[in-house]
Amino acid sequence: MKSEAKASSSFQLKGNKLQFEFISSLLDSTNSASTHLLEENLSGVNTELENAKTLLNKRNKVIRFADKSSVGWTAVEEYESDELADDFG
Repeated sequence: MKSEAKASSSFQLKGNKLQFEFISSLLDSTNSASTHLLEENLSGVNTELENAKTLLNKRNKVIRFADKSSVGWTAVEEYESDELADDFG
C-alpha cells in the first residue's frame, strides 16, 4: 500500500489524484473482503461490502452535487472542507 500512497502524490491534476485515492479505497475494501472470504469470515465480508457500498453512494452523491453547481467540483471541495459538513453521505 505504500507504493499506492507514493503514487497518489505524483499526480499533476488534483481530480486524477482524488479519483485514484477513491478507487484505491474501493480496492482496499474488495481485497479485504476477499481475504475474509478465504478465511470464511462472512461477517468481515459483509462489513467490507457495506463499506464499499457507502463509498460508492457517497461518490455518486458528490458527483450529482458537483454537476448541479455552476462551479462544479470547487463547490464540493469547499463543502467537504467545512467543519460543519462532517459527512457528505
